[in-house]
Amino acid sequence: MLRGAMSSPTALPRIPDNDLLGSFGPSTAQRLAFQRTLATQSAPVVRGRILHLPVYFPCTPEAAHEVLVTKAKSFEKSPGLRVLLHDLAGDGLFTSEGALWRTQRKLMAPLFQPAPLHRYADTMRRVAERAADSMRDGGRIDIAHETTRIAMSVVGAALFDIDTFDEADALGAALTTCLAWVNDNLATPALVAHVLMLDATASLAERTQGPVRAWLHRAHAKASSPFLLPGVRDPKLREAVRVLDERIAQMIADRRRQGLTRDDLLTRLLTARDPDGSGAAMSDAQVRHEAVTLFVAGHETTATALAWSFYLLARDPEALARAVAEADAFGDAPITRWEPERLAYCTRVFREAMRLYPPIMMVPRRTLEPVEIGGATLPARSLVFVSIYAQHYRPEVYESPDRFDPDRWLPEREAGRHKSSYLPFGAGPRFCLGMHFAMMEGPIVLATLLRRWRFDIDRSTTIREDNFATLRPLGGVPAVVRAR
Repeated sequence: MLRGAMSSPTALPRIPDNDLLGSFGPSTAQRLAFQRTLATQSAPVVRGRILHLPVYFPCTPEAAHEVLVTKAKSFEKSPGLRVLLHDLAGDGLFTSEGALWRTQRKLMAPLFQPAPLHRYADTMRRVAERAADSMRDGGRIDIAHETTRIAMSVVGAALFDIDTFDEADALGAALTTCLAWVNDNLATPALVAHVLMLDATASLAERTQGPVRAWLHRAHAKASSPFLLPGVRDPKLREAVRVLDERIAQMIADRRRQGLTRDDLLTRLLTARDPDGSGAAMSDAQVRHEAVTLFVAGHETTATALAWSFYLLARDPEALARAVAEADAFGDAPITRWEPERLAYCTRVFREAMRLYPPIMMVPRRTLEPVEIGGATLPARSLVFVSIYAQHYRPEVYESPDRFDPDRWLPEREAGRHKSSYLPFGAGPRFCLGMHFAMMEGPIVLATLLRRWRFDIDRSTTIREDNFATLRPLGGVPAVVRAR
């Protein structure tokens, strides 16, 4: 069908269902298989379902770009995602909407420009060196565990000016517990019912007055938290949230007591003022929400991408040799500055790992008004899912998309691709503020470790993706450390 001929979403091609729940399926393998199907669709948008509800999937980079960039004002974050992350991230930048999101984005964006972030290059190197120092020739490690400790320590130093290296296991366990619960409740009937209740209380409140309206507003506020979802009262989940809350509350109190003189991102959050003239500062509760958001996003995705990078290099001796040679070119000097031209190949390895294994597989949105996407007009309140994974595997964009090929990120090969065919950090107004930070940290850590050790990973073993909120390697990345 020609683009422009479609006007009704019911005319969109229907994508096959995975099971009774709809398009997604309960396991990562099913979800990835479904998204592989999306990668082969020629139609700009296809439709599926969650239970009885229609959902829409932009398949082409052009359609994804409409949702995330050119028509982003017609969309909001999925309310289901906000419910799932309510207790962990509150109204942080990742989950907030409207005026609060715009204010927070203006407050925080200057902190994440490339120039201010360059000061953290040496911190990234020092943390990676500390991890390398703890390794022993012939020792058996899980690279995914090591990259998690490194990434958590880097974000701890940059965000909080604290040493979290020895706390990484406890904090990591708390975050894993929270994210595992989120994953368990994705695309479930309970979440659908919860969101329907959230919508119903908001809709009814608009049409009533007096005490009934006040009661509906209270019910709506209550429904913003996941109080009806399975496992939400599990003591392990409550304890995990408490561990994170208390650690960050302690750090905020420390900053207040010390007079806000430290040079870290937490202090900058506490001293930031509304740029629109009111001069208002964030409340401690809002700082907590933003700090947790940055802590989770700042380590989870980078740690996962680094673990996959080492796995992919171990399976490609030629690529590994090139990465090691680039790292060795620094000689005996430490990597104290961000010099992208000297880490060009390691950067391409890191980018390619995020293409093959994007930490966040799918971005959910909901339409705020009728909006035309890919030639079809989607009604208001339609659920739309942009599959990052599918964009990264489109064969007409990436030749041999299953092949690990860092050189596909050479400038001359990248030039002809649509900008929304690669989305590990999202796109548009809500792209990840930590993109520059991650794109420094990944290559610096990779090169620092490769200079010191060889990591022997069994090439005959295929590591699968974990059934988790992010695309972690199932069972980690077991390796034997060898002296170089």
